[in-house]
Amino acid sequence: MNFKKFELIIFDLDGTLVNSAKDIMIANNKTLIKFGYKPINYRNIKNIIGQGIRINIQKSLQLQGVRVTKKKEDQMYDYFFSFYKKNLHVKSTVYKGLRSLLKKLKSKKIKLAVCSNKLEELTLKVLRKTNLIKYFDMVVGGDTFKNKKPHPSVLNNIIKNFKLKKENVLFIGDSEHDYKSSINSKIKFCLKKNGFTNKPYSFFKNSIKISDYKF
Repeated sequence: MNFKKFELIIFDLDGTLVNSAKDIMIANNKTLIKFGYKPINYRNIKNIIGQGIRINIQKSLQLQGVRVTKKKEDQMYDYFFSFYKKNLHVKSTVYKGLRSLLKKLKSKKIKLAVCSNKLEELTLKVLRKTNLIKYFDMVVGGDTFKNKKPHPSVLNNIIKNFKLKKENVLFIGDSEHDYKSSINSKIKFCLKKNGFTNKPYSFFKNSIKISDYKF
């Protein structure tokens, strides 16, 4: 993959920079068990990551045919957030080759940004815990702006910040939400394979596809 032709590369976080599924699954299942529900398996958690804590809870309950009141959902959200904030980098790992790639991109003066639907506070904490924060010029979480991915304003705001043309921007992500974000913002998309999507790779039409990070 020739990354050098881009002036700005935007990365998703979970499933793209960091394999965080196990830590998210632990927090998710701790929450479910705490409130009297069954835990879900690794395959299912991978399919619901990427839209934030509240959606994780809602979809986990839907898998069990359960609906809860707003009050109870808020209580579950608070419990999940509190636990995950303290345990967000226990089993998570940075994808192989990523650090080397980021270092090379920075040496070429390419601007780098993170765009996640995870809360900005948690996104920054993951990047600090993994020592990836030093590579990025801008970090955006799901609550940084009014909207979150796949709304076009999210990526558009990042691009606007750097005052660049869209044809010089690449978005790297692992899910259909990332893909839809790139389509909505009309920028080129690169699929990081082996992330958290349950969609076949054929779903990601007109996309660059990579299995690992090579410059």
